[in-house]
Amino acid sequence: MLPALLCVPLLLAVSACSEESDPPDSQPPAAVSEKQAKQVLDRVVARAPKLSAAQFCKELAYQEKACAYTRKQADTFCLKPGPKPRVLRSVVVRNTEESAGGRVLEIEGKTAGGQRYISEFFVTAPEGTPQASTAVYWSGAGLGDSPLGKDNKVLPQSECGARGRG
Repeated sequence: MLPALLCVPLLLAVSACSEESDPPDSQPPAAVSEKQAKQVLDRVVARAPKLSAAQFCKELAYQEKACAYTRKQADTFCLKPGPKPRVLRSVVVRNTEESAGGRVLEIEGKTAGGQRYISEFFVTAPEGTPQASTAVYWSGAGLGDSPLGKDNKVLPQSECGARGRG
């Protein structure tokens, strides 16, 4: 099973599909509790300022390529992680034939430059251990088919100043 796909509004959509399939007798991934999802968020928030973009995705994201893409988009807009965001809502994401389920946390926070965002932080456990799907929590990204709705995300504006606009 694949983790649920993420999308980045106003940025290119993130797709991390692979050609791999699970063996017919494989067990579905374990459910992710709200407590587990918050623990994953806490770990990502604590590690984010200390890691390079490549290290960040390798260490913290289940979908490394999707993470690298989303992180590159955030970096293009000079967006850096700020203080720990607050969790607004938490919803279970059910397994489907196309993707592994988990839990999505709707989070609100500010980037290091003070831009407000609302993102969906998806935690999945396809290999048994809860892990952030893409981990770039400060980007305003969300699930492609979110159980929280499609209009809840808030994208931070570019913090590049005059050189990043145009």
